[in-house]
Amino acid sequence: MRFTFCLILASLIFTEASALNTIQPISMFNLNNPDEEKAYVKNASIASTVSSHIQIGNNKNIGLAGFLISANESANLNLIPVLLGSIKISWNLALTGRMSAFSNKNKAINIYGWGLSYKTGREDKISPWTFRANSGIYRSFNMIRSSSFSLSLSRNIYLKNFDILLGFSSNNVKGINYQDSQSIVSQNFKYNFNTIIFGTTLDFMGIKILPSINYNSNNFKMLIGLQKEF
Repeated sequence: MRFTFCLILASLIFTEASALNTIQPISMFNLNNPDEEKAYVKNASIASTVSSHIQIGNNKNIGLAGFLISANESANLNLIPVLLGSIKISWNLALTGRMSAFSNKNKAINIYGWGLSYKTGREDKISPWTFRANSGIYRSFNMIRSSSFSLSLSRNIYLKNFDILLGFSSNNVKGINYQDSQSIVSQNFKYNFNTIIFGTTLDFMGIKILPSINYNSNNFKMLIGLQKEF
């Protein structure tokens, strides 16, 4: 319980601190440069579909995690905190839910979503491959609203002292860009993009530390997570 309390408290602190830099009116985008909108939407998509890349242990049934997600400057998102909860349904299937909410003056961002992870193989010989499907909603009021869906396939490579993760993710995101709330102008958008995932797992006093990188040709994102299992 102490870990859960500290995780929630840290999330609240980081959300209020990051809100000063993460939220900008959509009218501040350069409308002649669609790359700015695309970068923002990609980062929103990854944040709303983020999931832990490790399975809950054999003798555990619940996992709680917190992630901090960085983004490139052109996306106008410097730091996004997300809370995750997972419950193990069977030895190879787990369900995940995620949420984040923060505000700054009259602006607010809400993130929520759900997903599942599935491991192939047998219970006595679990495969290193994991399939994940995640869906999420990102709402930045008076700015942007998006719905995202991602499919990913990853493999764990176990070395002597390291657990290396390599994976591939395909993302689909669609929504509405409110370009100017004063004139009630909006524009629908839809993007598809793929990312390569690289990460590892470290264990510190029973808490899993989960650093990872999501990369594609024009988007580089670093994630750091903490996970505790019960």
